Amino acid sequence: MAKDSPLTRRETEILGLIAQGLSNDEIARQLHISTNTVKVHVRNIFEKMGVQSRTEASIEAVKRGWVEVPGLSMEQEKPQPPVWEPLVSRPSSWWWAALAAISFVALVMAFWPTQTFYASTDAPAFTTDIALPVSAPSPRVDVPRWSLLSPMPTARSRAAAALLPDGWHIVGGENGSGDLDVHEVYNPAWDQWVTATPRPAAARGAGAAGLDGMMYVAGGCNGASALNRVDVFDTETGAWQVAAPLPEPLCGLALVAWGGELYAFGGWDGAQVRETLFVFDPQTGAWSQAASMPAPRAFMGAVAVNDAIYLFGGDDGRDQRADAWVYRPDEDAWGEALAMPRPGSGLSLAADAGSIYIIGGGEGEEDYPRERFDLATQSWSTLDAPRRGPWHHASAVMIGPNLHIVGGWGGDYLAIHEVYQASHLLFLPAQGGQ
Repeated sequence: MAKDSPLTRRETEILGLIAQGLSNDEIARQLHISTNTVKVHVRNIFEKMGVQSRTEASIEAVKRGWVEVPGLSMEQEKPQPPVWEPLVSRPSSWWWAALAAISFVALVMAFWPTQTFYASTDAPAFTTDIALPVSAPSPRVDVPRWSLLSPMPTARSRAAAALLPDGWHIVGGENGSGDLDVHEVYNPAWDQWVTATPRPAAARGAGAAGLDGMMYVAGGCNGASALNRVDVFDTETGAWQVAAPLPEPLCGLALVAWGGELYAFGGWDGAQVRETLFVFDPQTGAWSQAASMPAPRAFMGAVAVNDAIYLFGGDDGRDQRADAWVYRPDEDAWGEALAMPRPGSGLSLAADAGSIYIIGGGEGEEDYPRERFDLATQSWSTLDAPRRGPWHHASAVMIGPNLHIVGGWGGDYLAIHEVYQASHLLFLPAQGGQ
């Protein structure tokens, strides 16, 4: 390590890779560490150097002679191995060459075509996690009935997810790179993930549902805009098709399959949160409008159980809500259920024949809920959980007797895959008011 340097040896190593233009994921692979660990090191490097960007850090590192940029010729004035010398008042000619090279790389990277579109800072805070401060996830503890399975290959939150005969499909979402088109499939029989054809559009907050062996992915946010497109994935051909678009752009909608049709509840239209309910008939390929929700909501939890669709929580554009509603498609009618013990949006929600499970949800750094709603008694109970702290906008599904939860935000974008054995449960009294 260079003399009088505030950086550790590992931070100096990562700084050199940053100057070469490597991304956090590329650095993680080269150093055989996690992307989250790289992010923590990068943040510490920025703080110690007093810089705000990777380009600024690279320029300072080259300027001080801390790193060498590949491709630069130093035949006449090659610097010695990194030594923490004070800045010279008149930079040498090789420094200007390095500055020009780094600036050129930065410009190329900024305008290089890609399928990933970056989340805009103009997007409302309830539609994205990208501005949240990064912190270390809370440590995991051993709790009965909880276990870890293979993590998702791509850490992300706000992804769309649907269970189909060939596996559990996770599509899109966002991470530190921005909005994603990534499509990964989990095979529960082998506890393995495979990469599938990306969605034709990068988006977070889309809705997804399986219907007749096809996966429908509707809407979502791309940057500060909501989308109305509907993409359909054929599991047999591995190809995407385009279906009739939503009647209006929607992000943070809940998409549920019931009775051979798709139901799209609420969402944010790019300007305000909506209370609409649209129904898609795959036989006619058209959308129609049904009875609106009792109030506008986005990023709520929704699940079909028996002859009804239950909806919980969500965000009205100003606050998280605790409301619970029941929609009966046969009657096109709404009713109320017992509200959640506390407000929450971005819930991880799934159900079996007798219970609805809500693990995760909330915003920012607040601790996440761990609740079970008993359909027979219409009452709430609290479950134990393997970790505390924030965990929201993850994906959840019930596969056999097990509740699977993957990804989400928990101090950083997560790839964790927790599984809860949902049979023969013991419950504690629910905490908090209604």
